[in-house]
Amino acid sequence: MSIESKANRVLEFAKQLSGEVRSWADFSAALFDQSTGYIAKVFPNDLQRQLFFDTVQYEEVNKLLLHLMNRFGTVEGSQPSKSGKFMVRVPKSLHKILEVEAKSEGVSLNQLAVSKLAMPLKGASGMAADLVATAFNHVHEGLSPDWIIVDTVYNSRFLEECRSLGLSYPDAILNHTLMNFRKNPKNKGKLNATTRRSGFSDYDDFSFAAEIAVRALQRTEGVTLDRILCDPLLRDRFDRLSLQLAPDRTEVQLRCAALNLRKTHQLKPMARDEVIAALHTAGVFRRLDLDALGLEPGGYAIYDQNRPIFAGETENLQKRIGLHLRYGIPDWLGIGRDDELELRIVTLPARRETRLEWLGSFINRERPLFNYQKPA
Repeated sequence: MSIESKANRVLEFAKQLSGEVRSWADFSAALFDQSTGYIAKVFPNDLQRQLFFDTVQYEEVNKLLLHLMNRFGTVEGSQPSKSGKFMVRVPKSLHKILEVEAKSEGVSLNQLAVSKLAMPLKGASGMAADLVATAFNHVHEGLSPDWIIVDTVYNSRFLEECRSLGLSYPDAILNHTLMNFRKNPKNKGKLNATTRRSGFSDYDDFSFAAEIAVRALQRTEGVTLDRILCDPLLRDRFDRLSLQLAPDRTEVQLRCAALNLRKTHQLKPMARDEVIAALHTAGVFRRLDLDALGLEPGGYAIYDQNRPIFAGETENLQKRIGLHLRYGIPDWLGIGRDDELELRIVTLPARRETRLEWLGSFINRERPLFNYQKPA
């Protein structure tokens, strides 16, 4: 069976499942679990799974997951559904009192127990989100929610404040709740305004490292950019991968660069009949003559034989390619040796919006293995 056929099979399963589950966690586990998930069963080896992660069907599956997260709520839907049955032992005297009360209310003992258990839980999920907002307001010092998530020091303060307010959810859920809180119109005004500028002004020298690291995690784990930045374990993996490509940068710089990808790479696809500015061969990657590249702005793509591995745009081709050469191609990318790779470049206008249009069109058509791609 072809990859396309298998991908269609997974998508059909996901569509049916999305109408049956009672939490997005159930949907995620049924599809993405590394040992028992449906994707692992349909694509039993890593190579096939990576090819699936490049398909439009995989994008549709992730859209279904995001829809379920919006439907059930980030916090409320984060726990797999329960069977609805558990045993509770109570004293005989309490049992008798409950039976009398149930009879007087005209309901069964089970119905009475359920109503009593539910009373303190009403509004708990909304209260949890509001407490997350309160924790943010206590620690943010004028900084944005995104910065509170990506900055290690501030994120620790935020999570500690959440614990002090009685929230026991995992760190990933608390971070994700904060990231999504402002997207809900009902929450307008609940987060203190951002009054301090955060982030960095120029990502040109290291955005490629964040981009490749995000894409590597997308391919191997099937995770979104939000999950990478909100989940401490995934974030640590992102840090390790990106720092290998840009070891002179900090974790916070690279995480911010990943966030910046969301702003610069969510490009509208160019019309199918538009011509992509043609790349021309600059030579074998490891034996490049940097002086021959020039200092002008442009686009580039690194190829493994006829397959594009990574594409980028920059205001200075010589400087950017020099950074790639300085740190090399990490073994964890699994794409062969530097002397087997080829660089192709194209000179483009200095206006960055034009270069981003070229890059977006190239990614949409050629789908390089390690470029940030929706959904993420």
